[in-house]
Amino acid sequence: MGAVVFDLDGTLVDSLADIAAAVNGTLVAHEREPHAVEAYNAMVGWGLKQLLVTASSARPFAPGALEAAYQDVLVRYRARPVVHTKAYPGIDQLLALLGTRVPLGVFSNKEDGMTKTIVRTLFPAAGFRSVIGAQPGKPHKPDPTVLLEILADWGVEPSACAYLGDSDVDMETAGRAGVIACGASWGFRGEAELRASGASQVFADAPAFGRWLEARLL
Repeated sequence: MGAVVFDLDGTLVDSLADIAAAVNGTLVAHEREPHAVEAYNAMVGWGLKQLLVTASSARPFAPGALEAAYQDVLVRYRARPVVHTKAYPGIDQLLALLGTRVPLGVFSNKEDGMTKTIVRTLFPAAGFRSVIGAQPGKPHKPDPTVLLEILADWGVEPSACAYLGDSDVDMETAGRAGVIACGASWGFRGEAELRASGASQVFADAPAFGRWLEARLL
């Protein structure tokens, strides 16, 4: 195994409550119905702006109002990014196991600055070589462009990289990039969606993923 790249939300961290708080705050402020936290499981994965579009589908924002509402979500989220957000069980140990052995990265559809803030806050010693979120002018997942750029920068062939994520978006990204598609069934979506969307391996918890990697690092 030449490298490991992780999705963030639903893979490294359980961030659903903080995401829901930001989006629901904007929905209520714009006289729209909020959603239960659990409802966001099925909506996340495509970036915060698309999440707002999905969450407001019962009463969509007009094109001219959507950007202002999205900026409102960002303000709310940036103000309280890590209130309930926490690493999933076993993630800290997994990163400690891998950190000195292979290059590690994070590639998320979350806005780039927020991605970096959460990783820096929760994993200050992880030693990620690259932490990249959604950036203007760069395609989002499932487009594989950014993931392939990361690996090219590291000098790692795609076939030697494992990409771990929790959703169909992640598995499609991995498939299109030619990396090993690894599913985190502890995340927001679950095993059935991961297998249906092309996961070559699915793991019930972080230690199981670590054992699978160790067998390939020996």
